[in-house]
Amino acid sequence: MLQNRIRESLTARIFLITVLILLGAGAITFGFIAWATPSTYTAVVNDELTQQVDALVEQLSSTAVDGAGSLLDAFIQSTGAAAMLVGPDGKVADTGSRLAVQAVYEDDSTVVTVSESDFSNSAAAGTGQTGDAVSVTMSEQATITAEVEFSGQNGTYTLYVTPRMQAENLAVQALIQMAPWLLLVLAAFSLLCALAYSRYITRPIVRISGIAEKMAELDFHWECGEQRRDEIGKLGRSLDRLSQRLSAALHELETANCALRGEVERERELDRQRMAFFSAASHELKTPVTILKGQLSGMLEGVGVYRDRDKYLLRSLQVTGRMEGLVREMLEITRMEAGTAAIRQEPVDLSGLVRRQLALDGALPEQRGQKVTAALAPGITVCGDAPLLSKAVGNLLSNAALYAPEGAEIRVWCGLLDRCPALTVENTGARISEEALPHLFEAFYREEGSRSRRTGGSGLGLYLVKMILERHHAACTIENLEDGVRATVRFPRKTE
Repeated sequence: MLQNRIRESLTARIFLITVLILLGAGAITFGFIAWATPSTYTAVVNDELTQQVDALVEQLSSTAVDGAGSLLDAFIQSTGAAAMLVGPDGKVADTGSRLAVQAVYEDDSTVVTVSESDFSNSAAAGTGQTGDAVSVTMSEQATITAEVEFSGQNGTYTLYVTPRMQAENLAVQALIQMAPWLLLVLAAFSLLCALAYSRYITRPIVRISGIAEKMAELDFHWECGEQRRDEIGKLGRSLDRLSQRLSAALHELETANCALRGEVERERELDRQRMAFFSAASHELKTPVTILKGQLSGMLEGVGVYRDRDKYLLRSLQVTGRMEGLVREMLEITRMEAGTAAIRQEPVDLSGLVRRQLALDGALPEQRGQKVTAALAPGITVCGDAPLLSKAVGNLLSNAALYAPEGAEIRVWCGLLDRCPALTVENTGARISEEALPHLFEAFYREEGSRSRRTGGSGLGLYLVKMILERHHAACTIENLEDGVRATVRFPRKTE
């Protein structure tokens, strides 16, 4: 478990490595201090002792040999070193000192002993006599020698001084005794430093790692906000820029995908409409073709009523004309849907266009005994294609006459409606169900199955009106009135 934690966490690895480095550095430092302390301590003691010896020699030079004992005792007490003064004859001088090394004569031999003091166990010296010479053997410590010339004495005396130090000095012993506590303090200090250091180093890296995981999940609603000026700060700011660009690119891609889906849906709807259109057109053509075929067959065979050929030839001609009109409208719609029909953009006098169309289509209302009233304001102009607009207005007028009862009134108005050019066509005595109103501009739609054939309509008139008006950025609405039906065409407002 711990190994997995260390393997998966950068913070844990840096924490562990930092702890080991600090503990190792502390252990090496402690070992170096323990190794270097004895020699350093000895060198410091010897240097200080050498200075004290020089001062003692200067003091002894102004005294006699028998008066040097007090000076030697004071020196030994202050320094803790062992001292011995040897005369010019090679024998230990009798200075009257209680602490310095003295000579005891027994059986004509010389024995060198150490006077009793607190330092008697720290150092020792011995002499061996060969003839008249006295050899002096000092302790294992580094001995300092100095030549002394006493006042009123001939010859040079030699002063031997040996520092009384143990091989393992007290400073090292103190360090060894403090080692467990030092180790505990060092461990605690290392843990705290490693924890702070690892969190400081890895916190931005862990945060950037979390941000990278969010980016992998296409989540760009965040900001690193790194203020550092080092490489980690540069990495954080680079991630911010990368996130912004990826978010913008993703948004553009989503927008393009939505537009593409919309285009696909529109294409599917257009295909569906085309299929419905061709299906309805086939059905509309099938009926007159069947009628025409039956009439021609009956006339050729001379069966029953079809013997009156003139009568049924006239009917066949009427059916053929109906088929011709249907095919013509289908071709017009096909060209407009394909975009091959060019639409001119030129000023068109809408009032004059409606007046001319009323003159051309006036025969149909007269045949049905219908009354036509027109209120056309002069100077109403729109921008568009005059022949196409004439076709749309003609379809509206013919629909109003065909679907109104005999003796009805047809009212035509042209003027400004909310500062927009507009045209209204009303026919009295007609009524359209609320369910049929949204479908009136669909191809081949009929509110009732026989109405188109009874009135002679193809079922494409209003569909063609809608297509023409859409290409002129105009709109047509049909609504029921108390006494009839009104169709309203509204053109876009003219720009000043």
